[in-house]
Amino acid sequence: MPKKEMKIFFIIPPNIHYIEPYAYVEADKSNTVRPCLGLLYVAAVLERDLGIETRIIDSNADGLTLNDLENILSKEKPDIVGFSVLTFNLLNCMEVCKIIKKQSPLSKICFGGWHPTLYPKETLELGCADYIVIGEGEQTFSDLVSYCKEKKGNGDRKLNAIKGLGYKAEDGSIIINPPRKSVQNLDGLPFPAYDLVDTTKYSNILACTGNSVTIMTSRGCPQKCVFCDLRRTPYRFRSPVNILEEIKFWVEKNVREFFIQDDNFTISRNRTIEFCRLVIDSDLDIKYKISSRVDFLDDELLCYLKSSGCYRIYFGIESGSQKILDYLEKGVTVEQIENTFRLAKKHGIDRCAYIMIGSYPESQRDIYKTLDLIKRIKPEHLHCSICAPMPKTYLYHKLLEEEVIKKDYWLEFAKNPDPAFKIPFFNQFFDSQKLRDLQNKIQKQFYLNPMIVLQEIKKTRGFKQFLMKSKMAFKLFSK
Repeated sequence: MPKKEMKIFFIIPPNIHYIEPYAYVEADKSNTVRPCLGLLYVAAVLERDLGIETRIIDSNADGLTLNDLENILSKEKPDIVGFSVLTFNLLNCMEVCKIIKKQSPLSKICFGGWHPTLYPKETLELGCADYIVIGEGEQTFSDLVSYCKEKKGNGDRKLNAIKGLGYKAEDGSIIINPPRKSVQNLDGLPFPAYDLVDTTKYSNILACTGNSVTIMTSRGCPQKCVFCDLRRTPYRFRSPVNILEEIKFWVEKNVREFFIQDDNFTISRNRTIEFCRLVIDSDLDIKYKISSRVDFLDDELLCYLKSSGCYRIYFGIESGSQKILDYLEKGVTVEQIENTFRLAKKHGIDRCAYIMIGSYPESQRDIYKTLDLIKRIKPEHLHCSICAPMPKTYLYHKLLEEEVIKKDYWLEFAKNPDPAFKIPFFNQFFDSQKLRDLQNKIQKQFYLNPMIVLQEIKKTRGFKQFLMKSKMAFKLFSK
């Protein structure tokens, strides 16, 4: 009898529980749905190295409920179910795990992503996952699947050899294996397994065409912003030739808009220029948007970006107060912010400004400086978040040490996830509700500007995007 092929599912859970984030709540709750690139990369490696095709069930893209998942799992009974787990979607993943244990009790459950990476022991102690993947998951998960496929009663012996894996041993003890090194050669990874999902179901409220694809060209960040979980992590990047190959693949499928998901696409100036030249020489007629820092751009680089199809840049400017920029260790000046926005406008590139209010020492005067800066730089889009110390970031540890934060509440949540949890903010001058009120007011005032409204109407492409923007506007102005 031929050997049964392993059945592996990746599930993105429906949004059952909602933990209010630091982001603007109405934007966070919008019906924009993006692909989980991490899972698509893991799936691609499984297919390439083991010849195993996985199934990706994106509950949000497909509009699936817990009942729908229960029906699927009761029929399919997969061998392994994987989740990409963030602290903010942990509770939702746990809800699906309850269904798996009920409808398919022999299925093994694996958690990967930021949450189990930050809290490996606590994640396993929850009793949902049989395994966790710590750090980048492509090779670790592939090794785990190989182990499960070949297991012949050897207990935990082989599991001990899989770097980056955590699990519960047969005696109930928790084992955390040594870490695995980060992937150094990103060109060696296959392209994400987009063939496993319906790309037309993903959307972006600010896209300029009706069909766009998200791509990743680097990992890590060498910068030292205190609030970021990527602070000073190993920076690696794909070669321009490799990126262009992926773009050409999509152009052949009539996709001509791309969202480059990197936190800072322009860290390597030479790589950025080479990429732009390749795109220009290839005459692909594409459009794409990136994120960058104001200190990594100049007139020449912006000219290359515009000529190659870059139509929007997202900037994390955070504040118009130099005092706050220094506190956050941004490493930029207010003058640099103004100069870069002026240059981007000169080249006809849309500018989206991310600002962040409510860091611990920020006063009303500092917030006014930020609002004055927004008036001067005139971005096409604005996103206001609240400074919230995230799990195990430098800022979180700093405020714990200074006893501004009295207890390790993220650790408590990791041990006992509570649906009633609310993300706290810490500021000398404003309480949490006042910061939320300020955030809502800033967003509303920006988008009430008739010029902003008019430009958004002009840029709307198709009924789907019109509907998304209309819903967002209704939520914004009805508050």
